[in-house]
Amino acid sequence: MDALLLIDTDDASYISDDNAEILVDIVGRTRTVGGVLIFASTKEELVDVDDEELSIFVPDEEDLVLRSEKPDVFDGIRDLAPGLHDMGIDRIVIAGGDVTTVANSEDAEAPVDAAAPDEAAAPDGAGSTDDADAPDDTGAPDDTGAGDLPGSVRASAMAALVCNFDVIVLSDAVIDPEGHPVTWLDSAEEAGAMIKKTADTWLRM
Repeated sequence: MDALLLIDTDDASYISDDNAEILVDIVGRTRTVGGVLIFASTKEELVDVDDEELSIFVPDEEDLVLRSEKPDVFDGIRDLAPGLHDMGIDRIVIAGGDVTTVANSEDAEAPVDAAAPDEAAAPDGAGSTDDADAPDDTGAPDDTGAGDLPGSVRASAMAALVCNFDVIVLSDAVIDPEGHPVTWLDSAEEAGAMIKKTADTWLRM
């Protein structure tokens, strides 16, 4: 069974009207068939915001709404992966705003950040001992750009692979903070994710 995971789709993060229109269809399809729809936010300033305001797609009582203190929502919400597995979820379809904030730099020791290029200068270059859930274990190249930490969608997609989910990244529904297409889709595909357009993706319920 599939789950649709939308990360950082608040109006300040998901700023492209064109991409929002693309996602509207699959959000509607998911709700129509009673599918698992998850809204996650990684932004500290939205911790106290009402659930309905956490996304431009207006989460309702049937949706799962999550707040993560880390860009990797599977690291920020440790019971998320086990809970989804218990629900019979084996594939995650993921999209949203690939948010990277200054606050994320505090997560340098978190598993997802083990693949960050700016940590390549570590003396041993091998990462810390708590990298069991680290996205770089999938073999994904570190191509997020010099000095950049992985954004929330990329970090969560890579972590989902490590957590033994199949992953589909919606190529036309993931944007960077400026509203442009992200540049890491090739590395995500090399790591094992499927890259598909939203219109070509049908969720299994």
